[in-house]
Amino acid sequence: MLLATEALGPVRSNIPLSPDLALSGDLMAPGHLMVDFGDDALTRGRAHPMIDPTLRLEHLARVAADPETAVLLLDVVLGHGAQADPAADLAPAIAAAREGRSLPVVVACVGTAGDPQGLTRQAEALAAAGAEVHLSNAAAARRAVALARGGDR
Repeated sequence: MLLATEALGPVRSNIPLSPDLALSGDLMAPGHLMVDFGDDALTRGRAHPMIDPTLRLEHLARVAADPETAVLLLDVVLGHGAQADPAADLAPAIAAAREGRSLPVVVACVGTAGDPQGLTRQAEALAAAGAEVHLSNAAAARRAVALARGGDR
């Protein structure tokens, strides 16, 4: 969010950098948005999105359907305690989000070759669905910012 704010201006969020940028309960607003689905307010009474991606997938579909959405930036965190195969759910959602439009999807796939999900396998599945995959959050954020500013699509 810091990288995006520096380049794009205000970013609204459920974990905002300042209170005036807080998102409402529907997690939607005009302008640039970043949502932390692992925030306590969104995990109360439900599994963390690293285990159950339902809430994130529903929001992804809603945001992707908005013609004002210029770029989707997602993260996938691998490791013990995370979903066994996150790309199995996320790849079809990415493909559906891109269907009929050239919506860029940038993914930070964070893990190691030793993670049970298989870093290479996850990254390849996400890329096959149409995502541009980066192996660091900072690299993915920089790329999403460049795309949002009108960089090469």
